[in-house]
Amino acid sequence: MKSFFLYIFLVAIATFSCQKKELVPLAHKKNNQSICINFIYTPLSLDPRKHTDPVTKALSFMLYEGLTRLEPDGTLSMAVAEQVDISKDKKSYTFHLKKKCMWSDGTALTAHDFEASWKNLLHPNFPSRSASLLFAIKNAERAKQGQCSLEQIGVKAINDTQLYVELTKPTPYFLELTAFCTYFPVPSYRKVVSHPSQGQTKVFNGPFILKSWVENSTLMVQKNPYYWNKQMVGLDEIQIMIINDEATAFHMYEQGYIDWIGGAISPLPLDVIHNRSNVQKCPIAGTTISTFNTLSYPFNNVNIRKAFAYSINRKDIVNNITIFDEIATGPVPHILKNSTQTLFTDHSEELAKQYFNLGLQELGITQKDLPTIIYHYFTSELQRNLALYLQSVWKKVLGVEVQIKCHELKTHLTKLRNRDFQIAQMSWIGHYHDRMSFLNRFYTKNGFCNYSSWENAHYNQLIEQSFYKKSQERNILLEHAEKIIINEMPIIPICHHHLVYIQNIQLKNVMISPLGDIQFHKAFLKQEKISS
Repeated sequence: MKSFFLYIFLVAIATFSCQKKELVPLAHKKNNQSICINFIYTPLSLDPRKHTDPVTKALSFMLYEGLTRLEPDGTLSMAVAEQVDISKDKKSYTFHLKKKCMWSDGTALTAHDFEASWKNLLHPNFPSRSASLLFAIKNAERAKQGQCSLEQIGVKAINDTQLYVELTKPTPYFLELTAFCTYFPVPSYRKVVSHPSQGQTKVFNGPFILKSWVENSTLMVQKNPYYWNKQMVGLDEIQIMIINDEATAFHMYEQGYIDWIGGAISPLPLDVIHNRSNVQKCPIAGTTISTFNTLSYPFNNVNIRKAFAYSINRKDIVNNITIFDEIATGPVPHILKNSTQTLFTDHSEELAKQYFNLGLQELGITQKDLPTIIYHYFTSELQRNLALYLQSVWKKVLGVEVQIKCHELKTHLTKLRNRDFQIAQMSWIGHYHDRMSFLNRFYTKNGFCNYSSWENAHYNQLIEQSFYKKSQERNILLEHAEKIIINEMPIIPICHHHLVYIQNIQLKNVMISPLGDIQFHKAFLKQEKISS
């Protein structure tokens, strides 16, 4: 309700007090380096280790910083770490921390904070959706499962500025992992709470600190005076509105009261993406898929799965629905492998029908014997349009009536993780800058994000071998592994993502990583005189 009245107030001002096409946001009149952005929903936590959804991540990157940082060009830079020493066997890392890093209350940030943060995350009772990202560390998985003590985990603060990490096996992408928010430190001497209304003291180590949070309405972050690189931070504060309607948020942008809108944190309406020349885009490591439950009849049959996959015309989808995206014929985005290799034929009605008839024959049924098939998707204009398209294609090509069912995202994810579905739509964004961020999801049928419950022994062998190979040979093994996925089709790759956005022309240096993380640590407003 507060958001609604604020919106009416701002629109009234814009309508009656000014007739300019480009309005300066109200925040700018208060402070020359203040901007306003939008989140489509309220962040789920202040603890960066608990949730990896786009909105919560965006806030985490404002408030916290890890050992390394992923740059827009895919390279890694040092963040809290000043340098890192890696052993010859690639199993031991010693991070040397910057001595001037502090928490926002002026106390020192030390290697002990990283040790405590990671070990607390790996406690069996700590609620985290991404704890598996730390399983590269020796005994991390065993500790999470309660099979060994936290002290046996291969993480140790040698002193205040040196952090020693021992891995189970060589992990070529371990440094990339340390750039992700699951690896961010939280204060070991104070409890970080899930919601600020509980009144606990909160301290942060990122470029910004939390100034205020009004439930389901607004957040405000301001520049952290104790950030180690505070001279680089151009913005004094960022106001974050919570508007869950895409059209309303865009109207606020048009009226000059929101400075940056787009990506997964505040999606643009589809008509804007289709019709606006000032929409900007960049490729990110994301893939939209349809995932089968391979334990659910009739999708326990590989040929039925292939029939559904070959029916789809991905060119139509990227030209008319998703716009700016790329055709996907495998789960791994092109940006992670520098290749646009086609792994199977896009849209072959002839092959689709052949696979369909073969699958029916193997199941010993006819088309009319198929059970009711329900296709699940989550709330979004784009997701709905895609689901409607797939429904029509499967009817046209295979003659199969598919019902579509929409859920709020949290409910949708619960159904996927409980394997309570036949076939469902999902978008995956990489957690780290390596193709294993997608391939590792299929390593075990019980994996947290392996909604298909598919597993393959040969695939697992290739994945295991890849950890011990040099770059070129490793890439060949992972390419073969991806082909096994396509040969058995536990998922249907649909498209690889581009992040699309619009921003105030005065706003500069908003950083977008190859994983789609939107970061404001270098952003600033270039002041220009606006004529009346």
